[in-house]
Amino acid sequence: MWRKGVALPVLAAALLLSVPLKAWTIIAGRTASGPAPEAVLAERLGEMGLATHPETRLIDRPALVGEAGSCRVWMGLVSGDGWHRNIVLTSAPPTMEVVFFFKGRAYADQPTWATWFDEKASVLARSFAMPVSPSPVVAAYLGPGCPLDRAALAERLRDL
Repeated sequence: MWRKGVALPVLAAALLLSVPLKAWTIIAGRTASGPAPEAVLAERLGEMGLATHPETRLIDRPALVGEAGSCRVWMGLVSGDGWHRNIVLTSAPPTMEVVFFFKGRAYADQPTWATWFDEKASVLARSFAMPVSPSPVVAAYLGPGCPLDRAALAERLRDL
């Protein structure tokens, strides 16, 4: 058992030592404000010569439609947990190819375990005040009139 004369100084010292740790956590937890991922996504589509407009009906999150001539592309940031995967796959128009972009690679289906693990690892890192964000997962419908290099596009979407 703690003696009354020892417990109070130990508690006071612990509280005093916790203040710098709390301050460091608050400061380290702040992230640099940059453009919204949707704005960067619109910029990437614009660089490909596509005129963009917002669309929110499919996954109830901000997404973009890009069009130029016969090329039509739909792109949206989806959950790393895989919550939007089935919606994206089952809602795909029959003439469009479904592609998921994650960490600089293009996939025909969302690599759910990899995206889930990436998201959970970033949550764990943030709990230790490490400013880590999960890698973006971008779902896309690519129309048949879009001659896009999927590997190059995946690399360009890595830094959203």
